Amino acid sequence: MFFNSSIGIDINSHRIRAVHLKAAFKGMTLVSESSCLLDESKSRQDRQSDISDFINGIIREEKIAASDLFIGISGDQAILREIEFPLAVKENLRTTLSYEIEKYIPFPAGDIYFDYQIVAEDKTQEKLKLLLTAVKKETLDDFLKIAESVDQGISGMEIAPAAVANYYFHMHPDTQGPAVIVSIRDLWADVMIVQNRALIYSKTFAGSGETVDSLLAGGQLVQLRDVFFETEKTVRLVLYGVREAEDWRRRLSGEFQEIVTGNLHAGIQDAASIPAFGLALKGIRPVPVQMNLMPVGLRKKPNRTGIYVMAALAGLLLLSGGLWVGSHLMSQRQILKSLEAESARLKAEVSVVEEMSAETRMIKKNLEYLSSLRPGNTYIIEIMKELSDIIPQGAWITDFKLNGNKLGLYGMADSASELISILEKSPLFMDVVFLSAIRNDRDGKEVFRIGCNIQLKKQSI
Repeated sequence: MFFNSSIGIDINSHRIRAVHLKAAFKGMTLVSESSCLLDESKSRQDRQSDISDFINGIIREEKIAASDLFIGISGDQAILREIEFPLAVKENLRTTLSYEIEKYIPFPAGDIYFDYQIVAEDKTQEKLKLLLTAVKKETLDDFLKIAESVDQGISGMEIAPAAVANYYFHMHPDTQGPAVIVSIRDLWADVMIVQNRALIYSKTFAGSGETVDSLLAGGQLVQLRDVFFETEKTVRLVLYGVREAEDWRRRLSGEFQEIVTGNLHAGIQDAASIPAFGLALKGIRPVPVQMNLMPVGLRKKPNRTGIYVMAALAGLLLLSGGLWVGSHLMSQRQILKSLEAESARLKAEVSVVEEMSAETRMIKKNLEYLSSLRPGNTYIIEIMKELSDIIPQGAWITDFKLNGNKLGLYGMADSASELISILEKSPLFMDVVFLSAIRNDRDGKEVFRIGCNIQLKKQSI
């Protein structure tokens, strides 16, 4: 991720905070930190417009050509659940969750966006634990409308507590032990429970002044510690944005073995910008907490500028080294002749490339014309070719139905469940699900009905 640029945008009901980070050879630099108050008396549409204008203003003012951009939403708008599954479902975990999510979330599956992360695996007991995060569609749709108005697109959306956890892990790269993290900003207080570099729980409280008193006097921090770390002897309490930190130490010194005020990264002026910083980190380097609530099809493609720059620099370095070695082996005349010959060869190749480009443009026009003959549909021959390439031995498709971009597959297989992951890996198929329960025929084959959407993207030529 060398030379990548990334912006984190933390949005709550009355303020936006933004942090712009840029990768460098020796880590990264904080380019800017900014915020903007929102007028709560305005309509929802006007507030969305103000947010989009603020984000686009940062991009234009700082002349950001290509950047990853991540939006954070308040933790009180999401539901978090720690769920345990058999280890055997790991390969088809998302499909399993799609079927069973209503057991854990008090909303219909069709009314939510969700993502998850495995936080622990026990191979001895053959079980795994995951943290599920879900947001109602009507809530996230407001942020998706904002994303539509952002010039460079949005790479992802996650809850602010996850961003704070990533900031903590960034500032403490070697920490593994259990910790309770408190982050107070504006009218919100987030409490995160982390262990083994994983976020395992979070809770958001509203009203900063009353929140601090309730966390202390009400003993909620101690209760959370006892629930998650009952057998742990050393639990750290980390405070971000807590003005009365000494009072916290005095009142809670008997409950936590270590109470520290979290350090601010060089250049950060306000601890309230920590969630935005944690969001921006996702575009600079790998982070431990990886959850993205934004639908995959709406996400901006990853920025690969850094990879291209490094490849170009490596190529230039190799070329320079070759020329330096060659200058000691050949005379100036030999070098000149070699360069002239190379120039002639390249001219010939350029001529060939130009001819190929012309042919390619003509092919593109023909393809676009052929595509226009069947608007709203995809070519059956491409679907059949893709299926013949990826369907394994031991599986047969006896019938399929194509209606618009929806495809239904019917057939038999030794293991029908394996077909879901195979189809999902294909760029042509998306939203792959079983349309009915799997059953066995007389020969022991599994009879299946699978449905999916066709995603036939135009290739740039």
